[in-house]
Amino acid sequence: MATPDPFHLSKAQRSVASLVVEGHSNAGISATLQRSESTVRSHIQKGSKIVGCPSGSSRAMYAHALLTRKQVAPPSAPRTGIHFTAREERLLHALATHSRIDDIALAAGIHRDDVRLETDALRCKARALNNAHLVGIAHSLKIFERAAHEAPAGAAR
Repeated sequence: MATPDPFHLSKAQRSVASLVVEGHSNAGISATLQRSESTVRSHIQKGSKIVGCPSGSSRAMYAHALLTRKQVAPPSAPRTGIHFTAREERLLHALATHSRIDDIALAAGIHRDDVRLETDALRCKARALNNAHLVGIAHSLKIFERAAHEAPAGAAR
């Protein structure tokens, strides 16, 4: 007998989550789904808990958790042939797993004052609308899968 999936979003939460991953704002999601912004916020908060995001997690972390747990499909990449350097991939991973600037900087190995500038450059390169969309695009390009497979034995993932 299969173990039930502990990360199960409702249909409404999944609809909202898909739009988060595609880079929509709460107002945009509200307009698209014809729901109030407070309903959208509620679905995001409940969805975040279901997929195991800590309180105060960024939308990028939420997108990463959703995609890692296969709750929604990744957005289509805006173009083929996007190549990220190892430094850019470290920043992508840091954005997907941390919310605070200092933690992102430490995980990415960059100065905290450069996080915003380098993140903006990455979003521009990937033509992402925001960091959640950027993480979604990275998932569609299988950046996180590749990083997990390339980690040396015994390395933290």
